[in-house]
Amino acid sequence: MQLTTTTLTIIGLAIWTFGYLVISGYLRKVYLKYKPGRKVPAIEFRDDVDFYPANPVTLFGDHWASIAGGAPLAGGATGAMWGWLPAFLYITVGNIFLGSPHDYATMHISMRKKGKTIGTLIQELISKRSGKMGVCLGWFSIAAFTAVFLSALAELFTATPELTLPTIAFTASGVLMGFLIYRFGWPVLRATLLGIVIVVICIYFGLQYPISLPWPVWFAIFTIYPIISASIPAWMLVEPRNFLNFCFMCVGAVVLLIGCIVGNIPLQLPTVIMHATEGPLWPMLFLTISCGALTGMHSFWTTGYTSRRVPDEKYVRLIGYGGEVLEGLTAFVALASAAVLSLTVYSEYIGQGWIFILQSGYAQIAGSVFTFIPNKIWLIWGGLLGSIFMITTLESGARNMRIFLLELYGMIIKPVPPTNASKWTAASISLVACAVLALSGGWFYIWVLFPALSSLLALMSFMTIIIWLKLVGRPTGYWWFALLFTTFVIAVPGAGYLSYTYVVKGMYHLAWIPVLAIVLTAIFYFDFFKKKNSITPQDIALAIAEEDKD
Repeated sequence: MQLTTTTLTIIGLAIWTFGYLVISGYLRKVYLKYKPGRKVPAIEFRDDVDFYPANPVTLFGDHWASIAGGAPLAGGATGAMWGWLPAFLYITVGNIFLGSPHDYATMHISMRKKGKTIGTLIQELISKRSGKMGVCLGWFSIAAFTAVFLSALAELFTATPELTLPTIAFTASGVLMGFLIYRFGWPVLRATLLGIVIVVICIYFGLQYPISLPWPVWFAIFTIYPIISASIPAWMLVEPRNFLNFCFMCVGAVVLLIGCIVGNIPLQLPTVIMHATEGPLWPMLFLTISCGALTGMHSFWTTGYTSRRVPDEKYVRLIGYGGEVLEGLTAFVALASAAVLSLTVYSEYIGQGWIFILQSGYAQIAGSVFTFIPNKIWLIWGGLLGSIFMITTLESGARNMRIFLLELYGMIIKPVPPTNASKWTAASISLVACAVLALSGGWFYIWVLFPALSSLLALMSFMTIIIWLKLVGRPTGYWWFALLFTTFVIAVPGAGYLSYTYVVKGMYHLAWIPVLAIVLTAIFYFDFFKKKNSITPQDIALAIAEEDKD
């Protein structure tokens, strides 16, 4: 019997629900204990730029929209080249046991450590050397995919001028919503409905009056805009705009899920393909899909980006664990769009780019149920979803690069006060560097390290979690499983295979890069065990006292 989208969707929703209700509940009870009334960094260090008690509804939408950018869509669409089943299992089972616990724990520890970033946490809990390497690797990783998105967005908007007006409306509505919610006290629902109406009107007029701009102009716009959004207070643009994006992304996901369940469309892709053009199923699947399953990159969002605005610890489970669960659903949107295509059609589209897989499959699934809407509209809608996903990651990535560049400078040279001038300077340097990487092609040499680097950063997070739990006198068993699985099933085999592939293809100038990831893994393990074995009863007593004092 051929499996259909209905069965696949119901199974996926059941797994994610089990993860949130059972797995995250277990983690909260045993490892990440919530303490009511504890003073949070958003209030203790409030500056109304990075630290402030955000509305939990808009913050959740901002966080999910930020982590669920283009990466889970790309991973879900391209990961299907090994068949729909392996990708489905990784973005469901892998998500609830690895990715979501990772995000939940790093955000929780950052909240308990005064909103410190993952780099500072690694430096404090493991070693200064590991902290510097972690921040450096994270910054370059964000720069690499930001460079990719700069070029991809410029190409998408040049080819699809119908997206121009809606995109302008998203930005203008974000600013309007920020002031209405945080300065005039409007309820989130009322401000959001106003933003949605404005965007919907502009989507209509965008279809009627497309605005064409040349590629260089779009490239310049997407380089300059993130500098601005990264430097001004988050409540003024990034958070409300991303929440508005979140609403439209939810509509897009719900439409696809309805199409999947009601349409009952047969899955045409093979169930499992042991060897694809990019290599064997293992370990390449783990390198192709990270966001939506497990990625250490999220530690830069859960700490430096989101934890500083959480108004109460009780929301950490929802935002941290729940946000990553929904990112798995994001990857599923792309996976389902790919799974309903025949292998021939899928192979044709994947050569053009994952966005075309999303557009075509999405239009097929949604169009099977909402037959009164023309296929062209679904294609434009699929492209709009792809663009807003990428723009949200571009915005939040720029903000993270600004934060972590200043942090890296402080670690290596001297601390820099978080003044307006330093923020604008760090944001400008970061985006100019991304533009140079995009135009020169230099991003590629960082990007080839990204799959291994993503799991490497997850290793650092799991090590940090283990040390913190040991210090505060709690068990660490679950996190040892996560650390060892990530090391010996994902990170090391993946880096080793990439290096082997480059050697076989004669690309010796790239072969050393995955080897570097393995060497860095060994260094992190050395520092981790050195710290772990040096912890004294006095250290534990001090950490427990600090944990219990508030």
